[in-house]
Amino acid sequence: MIFVKSVGCRELAWSAGEFLLENFKLPLKVGIPKKQEAAGIYEPLLQWSQDRAVSIALPLQALRALLASLNPSLQAQKPREISGSAMPANFEEGLSVPNLICRAAGLAPSLLEEALADLQGVIVGTPTGWSDAYRFNLREAILGAGLVGDSSQIFVVEDAIATLLATVTPVENVNLAPSEAIESMRNDRQSASPLALNASSFSGGTLILNAGATTVELALVELPENLQDLTYADFTCQSFDFAGNAFDQDIICQLLTKNETWGMSIDLPRPGHPDLSSRYQLQQRLQSSDLGWQLLAAARHLKVILQHQESFVLEIGDRRWDVKRRDLESLILVPFMQQLNRELNRLLSRVGMSPVGINQAICSGGMGSWPAIARWLRQKLPNAIVVQDRELEVDRDFSITHNSAFNSAFNSALTSTNFNFKIGRVACGLASLPLYPQILDVSRQQYSDFFMVWELMQVLGKETLSFEAIVQLLQRQGVNTRNCEPRIMGILEGNLPTGLLPTEEDFMLLAQESRQDLDWQAILAAPLFFQDIDRGYRLNIEHASIVREYLGKLASSSQQKLLEPLTIAWDVGRV
Repeated sequence: MIFVKSVGCRELAWSAGEFLLENFKLPLKVGIPKKQEAAGIYEPLLQWSQDRAVSIALPLQALRALLASLNPSLQAQKPREISGSAMPANFEEGLSVPNLICRAAGLAPSLLEEALADLQGVIVGTPTGWSDAYRFNLREAILGAGLVGDSSQIFVVEDAIATLLATVTPVENVNLAPSEAIESMRNDRQSASPLALNASSFSGGTLILNAGATTVELALVELPENLQDLTYADFTCQSFDFAGNAFDQDIICQLLTKNETWGMSIDLPRPGHPDLSSRYQLQQRLQSSDLGWQLLAAARHLKVILQHQESFVLEIGDRRWDVKRRDLESLILVPFMQQLNRELNRLLSRVGMSPVGINQAICSGGMGSWPAIARWLRQKLPNAIVVQDRELEVDRDFSITHNSAFNSAFNSALTSTNFNFKIGRVACGLASLPLYPQILDVSRQQYSDFFMVWELMQVLGKETLSFEAIVQLLQRQGVNTRNCEPRIMGILEGNLPTGLLPTEEDFMLLAQESRQDLDWQAILAAPLFFQDIDRGYRLNIEHASIVREYLGKLASSSQQKLLEPLTIAWDVGRV
């Protein structure tokens, strides 16, 4: 029997001396670390705060150290002993996780250790549309932690799809209180008694909404009578780059600092809108001072506290705010719900599904547990039952009165929140994947965008070829192109994968010197493919040598075979 462990990296914190590295999911999608031989460090550099830039390898190293705590054979080793070839030596010291105890609800410690020692697969989640660089970095951390020995044993599933799997798969856990609440249209503000969810009661149009810290994940699917007939192609997924962290920023800007820019020459983000460039700069500013860290900790709690009471008096040092629920709703919640409504309308239009055709809506994640989300969905989807996670419970006497370093505020924030009833629905869904192997996106699992770029440079030359001819050449190379054609077309039209180049917004996460990276400038200097006729393409021979050299540089310092297809270590018969 294969034991599959789900691993997430939503809310990780890292402390090395006085430096706190928190919520480092975003940096993992910016690009792949590459070694700068002269300086002996890994680039690019992330602008973490106004006065601190760190290697992109640091969050990857931190994630690997956390994952290594799951490996029984490494738990007794020192940090330097578990560092791998892909990590910079100057970051090895201090990257251990002392006093971390790994336990599993319902499993005796000895049984858990036995299972982890015989781990055959790891399943991780990803937001929809996030880059292959993100998937690549997750696999690097897992391999570096020694959880499995080959990247073919690591599987990636969209968070929204995992949310559905957790809902339709019966899970018994004696150590957790029931966390699902079935809410009907007729109960506007009351939840029904928690019920055991039965997969057979789910059918037809289904909306999944997972609102976490970084993104809101949406998906629509028409559930068949037999869930074993459900495939990856049945899902239409969409990601919205506004969630819990952005909401915290809006609380700070709209309720606590009244649109203060702290001397920055930037436009503050609009409430409810992604505005990623502005949000990245704002986050860097907040992470540059004790007050900024304290404001972030306070905002995380205010958004929950004000769901339960009309107002709250917040104190941070000698500052005092009387924060009103009505202000949070009018200035922050309403703009967010308006944007979320537009996103759902866009998704319904893509699928061609009517709101009245939705039979059930599944809400999960920290923000997905809000009563306001359920009320909106009951109005938007008149025939739908809303399935919603229980929200986090927060100490309502929470206050920050420290003038000391940000560590005090951060520790206060952690101990104020009761996580006892927070179910990891995505993690449960990821662990359920072996029951529904047909839901795995096999094409994406086998062929990364990096591999597709490499193969296209192999089969194309100076002669202009039709798209159909290019596909045939790839097939002769052994590439199963049936589900890859949209990605192939995108690459030919100039959409190079993130990892070769960061996205325009992600450049704002980087230090100024890294934005001027010579390799990136060289890749941007000319197109990799020319389109001479409609659906006809040829290779820019001279420019291809630059791209090949850069891909080779990335591959040389990784544990994975970046430029080869992945096999799938998936024995369905043994699951």
